[in-house]
Order: sequence, then structure tokens, then C-alpha cells
Amino acid sequence: MSSIELNQELEILIQQNPLVEMLEEDEEENKDAIPASQEETSFEISNTQQIQEPIYEHEINWDDEYTKDNYVDSTEYQEPTSQTLKQYLGDIFHLIPINEKDQIIISLLIDSINEDGYLDEPLDYFIASIPEEYEVTIEEIESLLKLLQKQAPPGIGARNLIECLLLQLENKEENSIHTLCTKVVRNHLNLLATRDFARLKKILICEDEALREVQRVIKSLNPKPGHIFSTIENHHFIQHEVNVKKIKGKWHVSLNEQAIPKLRLNHIYHDLIKNSQTDFSHHLSSQIQEAKWIVKNIQQRFITILKVSEAIIKHQKDFLDHGESMMKPLILREIAEEVGLHESTISRVTSNKYINTPRGIYELKFFFGGAIDSASGNDLASTAIRAKIKEVIKQENPKKPLSDNEIVLLLKSQGVNIARRTVAKYREILNIAPTNLRKTL
Repeated sequence: MSSIELNQELEILIQQNPLVEMLEEDEEENKDAIPASQEETSFEISNTQQIQEPIYEHEINWDDEYTKDNYVDSTEYQEPTSQTLKQYLGDIFHLIPINEKDQIIISLLIDSINEDGYLDEPLDYFIASIPEEYEVTIEEIESLLKLLQKQAPPGIGARNLIECLLLQLENKEENSIHTLCTKVVRNHLNLLATRDFARLKKILICEDEALREVQRVIKSLNPKPGHIFSTIENHHFIQHEVNVKKIKGKWHVSLNEQAIPKLRLNHIYHDLIKNSQTDFSHHLSSQIQEAKWIVKNIQQRFITILKVSEAIIKHQKDFLDHGESMMKPLILREIAEEVGLHESTISRVTSNKYINTPRGIYELKFFFGGAIDSASGNDLASTAIRAKIKEVIKQENPKKPLSDNEIVLLLKSQGVNIARRTVAKYREILNIAPTNLRKTL
């Protein structure tokens, strides 16, 4: 289990067993806590402190990234709101004075808008859903859809990508660039996505500078405007179990105390058992044993996580000092042999467990990877190879990006022997576009 899953499981166990309880954050340890001498040390957990940091820290350059759907995501980060999209639109139209029939139609339209912000159903679909006495036409529904689109954030209520982008362009200043942007979105979006700049310049009758500005404006649009209404619960949260810090030139691994549960026996029931010989007290005695078993196993869990983390960091000090390009090959069996556990146990320990390093928060599994031969005789981890590919592409001439074969030759000159198909596979893993889609003006 991850720490968050462990919290949830413990809440269920505590409800089922009255002999064990969780200390609140503001409570101090006291005589009621299970004594450490019984090998059941009390631990503390925070149910509220969660970390919203990237597992792998790498910046996406949207100027070089096109999606498979031939458009570019918004360059602007927008903070998730506490309202859903449908709640937001419903609140708007409760304040607008429209008649009952229009209110019914607007409500149906809102219900048919998906999480991306698009209208899921064709307009004729709504005619069958509206009471016959209203005698609604397609033109009326279209008119109300336009009203909805004007009141909603730009792009919401669109029926396709082109309409979504055009609705957003309507809110931008009208000038010569705006006119060119509208023309590209209406008729030539695929040419922009495939970076056929020569053909676009010929169609638009413009120079590089103007086309570069057109590209920038279109990339600033949001192809999925409904995502700004994603609630905070939909974001991925991480609670790290382990910290690693450099102290006096050495890397030190320690447990994150806020990820460790603090449990204790319930003193009321505990005293009752001491002073009673009833059948009920015998039943509670078994629950005491269960409570002690829970605490002992949680203690063992974190001891194992710490032991495995220390072994991993011992192998990957160069990564902490110099970055991904210095990652060493590491397999589960090596760590299993070092700490005296089975490979399957190492696999479970490193799944959904995270370590907080000066370079970011990483899943423990991140530090494992196979080896690739190098001319120097020192094997390189696949993670290190990916880092080298990323660095090579970062330094390429954007007007003449490198082919996969050229990357192979460059890596070979650095002492790394790798096949072209491996470069292509790692490039895809890194979400780096092929050569023709990396080309810029």
C-alpha cells in the first residue's frame, strides 16, 4: 500500500477494533501509548499534509510539443477551481432573466457539456428531449447555444476543436495577426501541427516573423477549456515515506515522520480487561493482540522501507550529485541480496513509495533500470541513456533537428553504443516528438 492507502486501511481497522486508536496531531505521547519496550513503538501520521510536487521534474517546452491530435495544449497554467463546470454554468444562467422554455434548453445543453468543455450531442438530439408543447426549432437551440458560449469562459460549449479555438480568438484583439490566426484555425490547422511552414507562408502570404507570431497566438489557446474546472481532488497527490539529505558531504536517508502512523491502546478498554474476567473481556483480549499485531507490522513496514531506501541510495549517489545522466544500472535482485529479502518483497516495497530528494520526489522504482554497454566498459542505466538523449536534443539546432540516426552517431562519439530503434523508443518515452515535428521557424 501507499501511505495514503495505509491511512484508509487503518481507519477501517480502528473502526473494527476499539482497542486501537490514532493519536490526534495535537496530542502528546503519554502513559496510554503502547510502550516501546514491547517492540511496538508509536508512530505518527498526518492525514492532512500531502505533497503536490511532480514525481519527475522536467519542464515541458510547449513550443516544441504537439499532441497526437495535431494541436498544442495551452501555455497558461490555470489553478483548478472549487466548482465543477456544470455548477458554474448553472449559477450563471440562474441569474440571467430568460423564460422557462429557454431555461429548460440551456439546462439540457449544460448537462451535455463534457469535462473538456465540449458539447457531446448534436443539436437535433435536444429536440426529442424538450416537452412537445414548447415546439422548439434547431435555430432556437443554436441561438441559445451561442448565448451559452458567450456567457461561459471562452471555448466552452464548442462542438469541435476548430470552433473551440475560434471562440477563444474572438476575445483577442483584432489586427492583421488575428486575421491570419483565424484563417489558419479555420482551414490550415494540420499544416501548423505538421510544421509545414513553407506551405503556410505561401498560403498566408507572410514572412517568418508574422508566422512565428501566428504560431505563438494559437498555442496560447486552450484546446480543453473545461479542464480549468477540474477539482483539486482530481490531482495526483504524493506522500513521501523517505527523505534524503546531504549532511557534511554524505547522503543521509531518514523516514518522513509525518508519513508514519501514531497508534495507541484505548486505555478505557485496556483497564476494563485488567479488572474483569468476563467472556467480554476475553473477547477484548484477542482484540488487544490484534492491536499489537497492527502496530508491530506497521513498524516493520517502515523499517523495511528505510532499509531498502538506504541500499538504493548507496548505489545511486552519483544521481543525487550529478543528475539522471549519472544513474547506474540497478536491478531488484541486487537490493534483495543486500538487505536479505525476496525480490518480490523489494518490488512491493518500491511500488507507490516515494523518496524526497534535493532533485525532486521520486518513486523508489525510478532508481531501477537495466544496463547498456558503453565503450568505456562501464555499463550505463537506461535512465542515464534517456537523459543523454534529452540533452543531445536540447542542444540541437531547432531549424534543423537531429534524426534518430544522427543521435545514434553523437552518442557513439560519447562512448555509448545504442541502436536507432532504442533511441526512437526512449524518445517516445520522453514524449519528444520525431524530427519533422521538432522543426521551428
